[in-house]
Amino acid sequence: MPSKDMMLRGYEGRELWCTLEMPERIRGAPVVMAHGFLGFKDWAFFPWLSAEFARAGFPAVRFNFSGSGMGNHKDGPFTDLEGFAQDAITRQVEDLHAVINHVVHGDLHEDLPPCGKVLLWGHSRGGGVVLLTAGRDPAVAGAAAWAPVSRVHQYPVQVTEPWRREGSYPFESGRTGQVLRSSIGFLEDVEKWGREGDVPVFMHRLEIPVLLIHGAEDTSVKPEESESLAALNRGNRLLILAGCDHKFNAQHPFREPPDVLKEAAGATIRFFNEL
Repeated sequence: MPSKDMMLRGYEGRELWCTLEMPERIRGAPVVMAHGFLGFKDWAFFPWLSAEFARAGFPAVRFNFSGSGMGNHKDGPFTDLEGFAQDAITRQVEDLHAVINHVVHGDLHEDLPPCGKVLLWGHSRGGGVVLLTAGRDPAVAGAAAWAPVSRVHQYPVQVTEPWRREGSYPFESGRTGQVLRSSIGFLEDVEKWGREGDVPVFMHRLEIPVLLIHGAEDTSVKPEESESLAALNRGNRLLILAGCDHKFNAQHPFREPPDVLKEAAGATIRFFNEL
């Protein structure tokens, strides 16, 4: 299965670095994949999962958000610290819309013609961004969210007060040991989403099929978050995997797919096939 790396232009000329996995024979709509906080398109199991989608006949497009801090790098330390600092949920939604638009217009590959529909997949905060985006883009036919956040604004006052006072908030990457910062603009942006109802309100308005998969042993984003989202619409599907953590028991660098990861991938492919 051929893969192709490319750079797409998003809103305000932002650089969106992507990898497209093409199937031997296209049997379904393209899948656009969104990473989570401190993640990137080549993190851990993402390349394996995109190849699984392609093996099942779904062209898979994974990309780095413009504020990921990774730019066009496939691994290693974060290189765009200022870009990371200036990131915002609104920018991520715009980035995802931009990639969808490029896919719909057939801009990625000569063997991937323009199409009317796409599917979305997201992990962790990327799952929340997928759910915020899906209802605003008529090209989205279905969405799968793994370990999604139920709200993008989850910051208590003991976090927001020093954030406002210092003008930024530090986060340490467990992968690289770097300390990265989010600007006051990020906080103001998630507060805006909170006033608009956050993920639950946008999820409640969705009229497309949604699959939520969560690990029962997830300590980063508790499985109750997916359970609360699943309850918002009767048609939502929920799968809780026993013995599964936030990373679906995978590691970075990636080695072999754990059983729970293969189970989640299989359930997602079956869901996409039904659409």
